[in-house]
Amino acid sequence: MLSRRKPAALALALVIGLGACDAGSSREEYARQLSACSLAESNGLLDAAVQACGAALAIAEKKRYATDAVAALLLRVGRLERQRGNFVQAEVLLLRSLALAEAADEPRAEVAVLLELAPVLAGQDRWLDGVQMLERAMPLLAGFNGEGRRSAADVFRAFGVRLALLGHDEQAEWCTAAARELAASP
Repeated sequence: MLSRRKPAALALALVIGLGACDAGSSREEYARQLSACSLAESNGLLDAAVQACGAALAIAEKKRYATDAVAALLLRVGRLERQRGNFVQAEVLLLRSLALAEAADEPRAEVAVLLELAPVLAGQDRWLDGVQMLERAMPLLAGFNGEGRRSAADVFRAFGVRLALLGHDEQAEWCTAAARELAASP
């Protein structure tokens, strides 16, 4: 595994290095940073992925890219920060993404952020706040099917188990029932 990551790390360094040597247009630099982010993320190099996606986000915000692009990057960096265990930073990024998704009236984007935000709050031992995110997501999930519903069911199921252990029986039952409903639907 380590030997596989060394070439990836070298390739990532070259991609980031090329950007530093020849900044070019902001669109080219944006694409370069997204490529570096994807490469780092696919190789488990979370710190480098956050750095590259963060650089792409900075460009997108400075150049006033489309709201959906900025919201998607905020979600991506928030997810990466959660994976790194930086739950407070992840929450800040995800709340910004959620605000943009809500303002644009993009239910699919809202659901994605809410389902990411719930475990971020759980990571801060704020399980009941996480349940509120799941409650907000549930009506929006009606338009989902297949893998999207199954993935959401997994989040609800995990919350149900943990909330039961914490003695929040009513919320645990709701999460478990929602997970069953989501898993049973096409």
